[in-house]
Amino acid sequence: MADIAQRDFTKNLFALLKETFEGPGGNTYLDKGAGLFHTLDALTAKGASHVPYVGAQTIAAHCAHLAYYVRVNHDGMMGREQRLDWPASWRPQQVGDRDWEELKGRVRREYDALIETLERLEMWSDQQVGDSMAIVVHTAYHLGAIRHALKNLGPLLGR
Repeated sequence: MADIAQRDFTKNLFALLKETFEGPGGNTYLDKGAGLFHTLDALTAKGASHVPYVGAQTIAAHCAHLAYYVRVNHDGMMGREQRLDWPASWRPQQVGDRDWEELKGRVRREYDALIETLERLEMWSDQQVGDSMAIVVHTAYHLGAIRHALKNLGPLLGR
């Protein structure tokens, strides 16, 4: 396979990151209004704290895990040493109104910091390419899980 130009890769990567977190602009794979931030902003702390079905994580827990995951991959891309605690990344399970707003803000801050770093990269290592793609894929998975949970919570939320 021929080498791909860095600008072509980054153009597509940034489009996918933006669609996944901020919502569709180019509608590569999400429906309108289906981005992570839009989905989370439409949800109350009570809804985010409710277990959608037996054995499932709450949406608050998915949100906490995503904030942690983005930070861990961002730090890894930059070669920063870190101690990992994946089980703790799923806490909290329940949140009050203030905690829910802070948790959503944490996801946004981690995303913004990642984008800022990626925009400054002049040369991309294999790890940076792989980790950035993993963030898109991993976040898309959790976005799907969150949206699925919302369907199960619909009656509880008056939807």
